[in-house]
Amino acid sequence: MTKIFPNRRGVLKAFGAASVLLATPNAWGNAPAGSAPEIAQVGVGVLYGGNRTDFGYNQAHAEAVRALAALPGIRIEEREDAAGNLAAVAEELVNEKDCRVVFVTAPGGEALPSLLAQADANRDTAFLFCGAPLDEARLPMNVGFYEGFLDEAQHISGIVAGYASRAKSIGMVASHAAPAVLRCVNAFALGARRADSAVTVRVAFVGEGASPEAVAEAARGLAAGGVDVLAAHLDAPRPVCEVAESHGILCCGVHTDLSAIAPQGFLTGAEWDWGRAYEETVSMVATGKPWKRQRQGGFGAGFVRNTAYGPAVGVEARAHADAARMQLANGNAAVFRGPIVDNTGRTVLAKGKTIASADPALDRMVWLAEGVSEVGR
Repeated sequence: MTKIFPNRRGVLKAFGAASVLLATPNAWGNAPAGSAPEIAQVGVGVLYGGNRTDFGYNQAHAEAVRALAALPGIRIEEREDAAGNLAAVAEELVNEKDCRVVFVTAPGGEALPSLLAQADANRDTAFLFCGAPLDEARLPMNVGFYEGFLDEAQHISGIVAGYASRAKSIGMVASHAAPAVLRCVNAFALGARRADSAVTVRVAFVGEGASPEAVAEAARGLAAGGVDVLAAHLDAPRPVCEVAESHGILCCGVHTDLSAIAPQGFLTGAEWDWGRAYEETVSMVATGKPWKRQRQGGFGAGFVRNTAYGPAVGVEARAHADAARMQLANGNAAVFRGPIVDNTGRTVLAKGKTIASADPALDRMVWLAEGVSEVGR
């Protein structure tokens, strides 16, 4: 993906220019002609699908928003737990709070049509939805999508976990068996088994919106079953790391940095890194420049990262994980490269074949990889 700015300094420079623009009369309708210059700010609204301090998916977005708020000329309006009422809250942000950019972290299938209707009715506001993009030609020109390939970072976590597991048994607590979730579960498992082909992964699906108690119960069940590393792929993974630490076993986080939750046993984690996407898009809107409506990427785009290694990660594991991450970032490797066999023995990707991270085929995944078993089956 082409970089709009080479680094954060470029973003700051653009926001400085935007501050000058916004201080002039009539800029974006802020002052009548002939009046004294008035300092204005770019209003940015953020609609979270849940609590922004959930130690998970929403917190990852909130951390990027905090960085955005530190830039000059930016006014942030945040709304939490807006699920089920997204369109009404979006209308408030645009018409009452004068937001010129609105980010929606979890638009959801049912809410998306009403959100798109809001966007169509407010063409002066840029609406950015986190998730798989839709057909650009069918959308209002002020609508965009941003998506990160978290499976790349989960793959690196899997490599680290594969080296760390002495029992050669890893447990993962996941939300539900949807393609996007299976993609990350399999990416993790492929990494673990590329580190050690004898490693197996047991996955417990707890359902979307599972309570912290249900997540912790699933993690305890996996620990009682003999796994010595726990991982997760669900919106709020904190209980998984807490259970791992209390049982004296290792763990990997997801979405945001969870190392403080398990200071003794934390290995690494698969994190979102939304700072660049947020800053670059807002700077383009603020300066009236064209902005990219569809943004996707993994390590190469700077949209995902791994948490710093914990003390239990050895030299060999670090070297393997670092090399794999570099290859993914450079486009010289793929998470899903054949041969890959599913857990029924069926070849799902032939030797010599690869599926790139941007390939929509990954969003239709219905299988679990070899060495992965579902708890209760």
